[in-house]
Amino acid sequence: MASQFKTRRELEDEDHEIYLKKQAEMLERRRAKREAEGFKCTTEGCGQSFKEYLELQSHVQQHQEEYRKNMQCSQAKCGQKFNNRRAYNEHIDMHRAAAKVKIMSNIRSVLLVNKHGLLMEAFEREYKSVMGKQVPYKLLGYKDCYDLVSNVPDVVQVTQLNDGQTLLLAVPDKTTEHIAKMIGNQRANRDGFNYDTGKVLASVSRDVLRRIEKVANRSNRVVPDFMKKQVEQLIEMGVMEESGMDINEFREIYDQEFGYPLEFRCYGFYSQEDFVFHGLAEVVELVLDGFCWKIVPVGFTSPDRNPAIQHIQFEVRSSMRKLLEENPYGISVTTLVRTHESCFGQ
Repeated sequence: MASQFKTRRELEDEDHEIYLKKQAEMLERRRAKREAEGFKCTTEGCGQSFKEYLELQSHVQQHQEEYRKNMQCSQAKCGQKFNNRRAYNEHIDMHRAAAKVKIMSNIRSVLLVNKHGLLMEAFEREYKSVMGKQVPYKLLGYKDCYDLVSNVPDVVQVTQLNDGQTLLLAVPDKTTEHIAKMIGNQRANRDGFNYDTGKVLASVSRDVLRRIEKVANRSNRVVPDFMKKQVEQLIEMGVMEESGMDINEFREIYDQEFGYPLEFRCYGFYSQEDFVFHGLAEVVELVLDGFCWKIVPVGFTSPDRNPAIQHIQFEVRSSMRKLLEENPYGISVTTLVRTHESCFGQ
């Protein structure tokens, strides 16, 4: 019997078809408006209209020539005139530097909202859709868009995929780092132009995905100080038994004592074990008691535990940590055991 529910992929495909239809309708309205009104000159005091875009470009070039000849700033809100060519050039360079800062900010903002980046062609379309104009690479002296993004490593991380595609990822600065971390904790979507990017990333190798994930992962994976203090309070309150606390009981006790659930995924952790082992390493440790993980205070030593066994567990734990860090997407238990025996001989 066929399922009456659609898969996530089917729903995404339907949403993308609707999106493409809306985009086509919007482009058709723009085309009709261009045919009716033509291409208008935006220079102050002009407003002349042209049927062809090349005619408009030639007309605007004439305006620029006049401005340079008269040593007058062409910026709409400036228009300052100069009697000295050097002062005029310095003034133009000042505007150009300000324009570069704004363009870099726009590029970063377009890429930042896409967790795993955008393909080159998707980025150019997205930029035009969001900013209302194409990427102004010529204004900054570059021959094309790829030349621009390749020369601003502090803004864009360029990654070459195996099939010749170019993937662009945003490099956040101090003012956008918190936004990047929040986006890194969100699920990956395939809406809008990112749909095509998602299709390409779905076909690349696991090694490429790891490389992209390493660059794109904005999760801070840092537990706030207040949460560490809460765990310390649980230890001081004596809620942990002498042999430690079962990890499955940890969330329940946390919820009972503090009145709200333990949300570890919002900090970039994949599981409760990942959260305790990596996020709370300064406060507690994970020890294996039979087939169950237990949480114990840092430096805890049970009198009935053999020091030799402790030493062996520490070595195994270190090697396991290395294997898990090399597999951010997870690894099956069978593969983990086989890989561990192959690499470490245990």
